[in-house]
Amino acid sequence: MSGSAAGSLIAVAGVVPLLVATRPLLRALGLALWTAGVGVLAADLLHSPISRLRVEATDRPLVAAAAILAGGLLLAAAAFVVHRRPWLLLLAAVAAAPARIPVHAGGAEANLLLPLYGVIAAAWLAAAWEIVRGTERPPELGRLGWAVAAFMAWSGITMMWTADEHQGAVSMLFFLLPFGFLLTRLAALRPRRRELRLALGLQAGLACLFGAVALWQFATKDVFWNPKVIVGNQYASFFRVNSLFWDASIYGRFMAVTMVLLAGIAVYRRMAPPLVLLIAFLFAGMYVSYSQSSMFALGLGALTLGVALWPRRVIVGVAATAGALGMVALVIALHGNSAETVTSDRTHLLDLGRRVIERHPLVGAGNGGFARAALAGTPHPWHVGQAASHTTPVTVLAELGPLGLAAYLWLLVEAALLGLRHRRHPVPHMVLLAALTAIVASSLFYNAFFEDPQTWILLALLATVRVYPQPQPGASA
Repeated sequence: MSGSAAGSLIAVAGVVPLLVATRPLLRALGLALWTAGVGVLAADLLHSPISRLRVEATDRPLVAAAAILAGGLLLAAAAFVVHRRPWLLLLAAVAAAPARIPVHAGGAEANLLLPLYGVIAAAWLAAAWEIVRGTERPPELGRLGWAVAAFMAWSGITMMWTADEHQGAVSMLFFLLPFGFLLTRLAALRPRRRELRLALGLQAGLACLFGAVALWQFATKDVFWNPKVIVGNQYASFFRVNSLFWDASIYGRFMAVTMVLLAGIAVYRRMAPPLVLLIAFLFAGMYVSYSQSSMFALGLGALTLGVALWPRRVIVGVAATAGALGMVALVIALHGNSAETVTSDRTHLLDLGRRVIERHPLVGAGNGGFARAALAGTPHPWHVGQAASHTTPVTVLAELGPLGLAAYLWLLVEAALLGLRHRRHPVPHMVLLAALTAIVASSLFYNAFFEDPQTWILLALLATVRVYPQPQPGASA
């Protein structure tokens, strides 16, 4: 068994009790296993091209030692703050979630969520201290915790046969394992109304900043970071912006989620003119990203907001119609080329997913193995950059097989039940569910459901926030 597979198995064996167990001994064992597994996985990845970072560090040992010391002190201070004021973890996660920092290592480049990883590290240190002292508060995720645990456990198990061990290790180390741990810490907070308002205000403030930058880019015809967008704008009939994000679609998704949250407050609390103007401004900033997946996410998220207001017959009819249309669209995309002109290269990528599913029908190609398995047997099996999937359900089925897809759907069902359980008190549950629905909708056209930190933040809040009485529509908040 490889180091990546061993590390993944050890880490998921630890995160499962952190998600579902309440006994202190099991939680202490879970944290120890999660920490050990992450360490093994990180050490194994250091044998990849990123290992050249170690050479650069040893060239300046004093600078490296000073940086390590400063980082350790900063981490300890952040952990102390999280321990004394746990609700600040929610604000820190919201603030750090959109920040992706370009990192160059060994000729390779990646956009990593470095600020968020710092937040998670502080939460880990605080959790370790609380477990040692016996004061740690376990999360109350209920069946949602079991669904997440099942998905993560199976993802780790598939590392034993993944078609692309490196990509699978990256997926586990940088997304599933840290975000799964973050879920356990956020789900233990039980935030109050004031803290939720602060988090929403922070999210809206960031969206205003990103929207202003996007409109400035559109006015000056100047785009940052992404050379693909820059070159594409030279030949397209429209000018696409990405604000402070690398990817225009990720930027559009963030704006769509924010607008759905604000629209929920507007619908269920008070339709104040400043709030309407704010949503209009954010929509203008999102529109110039020309992200079709984000527009679809905004529409479906807004549609979900009406569930608490509509009669049950209308809800059933809309859900059945949407489900039928979605299945028809998926069948057309997987088995035909008639959608090529509408979906551009999406149909080709879905066809690659169909090929992987046919070759690995029982257990999938393994976590992270989509691209390598899709190109296996082709003239260019190593050109995996253009074979990435853009549809989360297809990716899950191709990589994790039917069991993985079942765990993914179970997770979505449990999240929906948490939101629908409080339909008569839709703030904040229905609003959170609508925002999560927007991410799900976006992930049908742009994969990154489990890679988006907002997914895990919303799941945690859905499971733990309190029910607030709902005033009559139009009443003051």
